Amino acid sequence: MALPARAWSVTISAHDGRPTVTCSVCHSFAARPGIPVPRQARHHLAGHLLGTPLPAHLRTCQCREHGCVWHRPPTACSGPLALLLICSDNGRTWRLADACRGCSRSIPHAATVPEPPRAAPLTSSPPPAELTADHGEWVEAL
Repeated sequence: MALPARAWSVTISAHDGRPTVTCSVCHSFAARPGIPVPRQARHHLAGHLLGTPLPAHLRTCQCREHGCVWHRPPTACSGPLALLLICSDNGRTWRLADACRGCSRSIPHAATVPEPPRAAPLTSSPPPAELTADHGEWVEAL
């Protein structure tokens, strides 16, 4: 049984003069006209993150899981995990993944992004409106 992971990638290419977006999880999806394709790619990655929460104790360095190919050696895997947004291939590939501090500092064109807002903890019975977090600002920040 494979452990869950927080690592997704989106690749932007062109086919017949139109942008084609390929996701590592859900395969290709159509780019919408009028919205910059890199922005759509980042929003798509955010959707995967929001749709698949994973407790902190189950998270691992995804750079290490991929053989540390996202950066040049030598870098030791070390330190706490952070959520990274990585842009590579001149903006054609975008990744959102957990990476340790050692790898994070060595991955070019990567930025640490904050964890998405979570719903308030259930201490009593608050109204349903208080149970959902507004992810709009967080997604736009990507």
